[in-house]
Amino acid sequence: MNIKINEKLDFFSNFDPTKESKPISLGNLCKDIEGGKLTLPIFQTYIRWKTNKSIDLLNFQLNGKAAVSPISINIIVNKKLAVPQVSFINREQIDSNTISGRHSVNDGQQRLSCNYKAYTDHEEFKNIVLDITKGEFITNAGVLKKSQIPVGKLYNKNPKVFEQYLKDHKHLQEFEVQNLLGRVRNKFLSYYYTVNYARDLTEEEQREWFKVLNLAGSKVTGVEVHLTDMLIKEVDFYKEYVEKFQEKLKESSFKTLFVKKTTEISIPLAALNPAYEILKGKEHTNNFSPMPSDTKASLISKLDKREIRKLFDMTLNALAHAIKFINHNFLEEPKRIDYLTYLLGAFVFIEGKEINEKQKEYLIKWYNDVDFPKKDNGFRRKIFERLIQVKEVK
Repeated sequence: MNIKINEKLDFFSNFDPTKESKPISLGNLCKDIEGGKLTLPIFQTYIRWKTNKSIDLLNFQLNGKAAVSPISINIIVNKKLAVPQVSFINREQIDSNTISGRHSVNDGQQRLSCNYKAYTDHEEFKNIVLDITKGEFITNAGVLKKSQIPVGKLYNKNPKVFEQYLKDHKHLQEFEVQNLLGRVRNKFLSYYYTVNYARDLTEEEQREWFKVLNLAGSKVTGVEVHLTDMLIKEVDFYKEYVEKFQEKLKESSFKTLFVKKTTEISIPLAALNPAYEILKGKEHTNNFSPMPSDTKASLISKLDKREIRKLFDMTLNALAHAIKFINHNFLEEPKRIDYLTYLLGAFVFIEGKEINEKQKEYLIKWYNDVDFPKKDNGFRRKIFERLIQVKEVK
């Protein structure tokens, strides 16, 4: 035979993973989460839906004319092959000695988390209600209308909670309304998801499966995947760094600088760039400026845990120096976060040394003269490049 046949190709030509699929009701999936049978690979720890996405899913399950896409699960038999696992919702790491037999959700954790929160009347879902008149789930943080019922009461795992809510609200006891709500509740509990199974995927194989399912569809950002790589190294980006970064901002009393939800990752992450260059002994390059468009999650996640924590310490110390500098020199409160992140970058490049009088004057003049609004990224990079020349001022 002239063509050499690849052994893996020969094997997979006879292996059909689609036969490893079965339908499972939401009620049973929620019970499996509650019982700890369903877990998550650690690299999904930081991935969470916002409330509006959850409402979209709840409405699609209620009113959609097509089924929700399948769930993908890796059954752990050999614990030596498995990636570390965390629990749903609270994301607590599971003892590696107890993960055999667990079902690791590779794709679908956001959908399952959403449904489980409704099933358990989770605090995050307190303001989600089914509006009977509108025929959909909506958000209502105020007084409930007669036509509304909280999702956590409607879909509650305990039928008595649902029944008691109806008893306490007479307007929902009308036969047609009560009957309708009962059917909506039953539809939720018996709603079937197709579950696709794999067995004993290695960490590399499970990560690759995850990336194909998620990143290709832009459901999960590459940054989130890289940040969760740190968890494998036992470094929690949020608790060890972001929360401390935000706390220093709050303590500064610079009220206008509280980081918004949309930039709670990108701003602190980009602020690590100067420390990365110093740690690695690199000359500064423009695309390592402390601005959200220059985040370097992939590079930082490749460092060992000692180096990552060193970056955190260098940046947080520089942030403290920047805040102190503004206050001690009676400078105007920064109008935007860039003033602070650029200034902390300058203090990183000074490397903790005491600044001289000329450096102080240089920084004050920069601070008073700089103007960020309506500047493109290229110009803003040049602003930082000029600022860090302070290290050469004698």
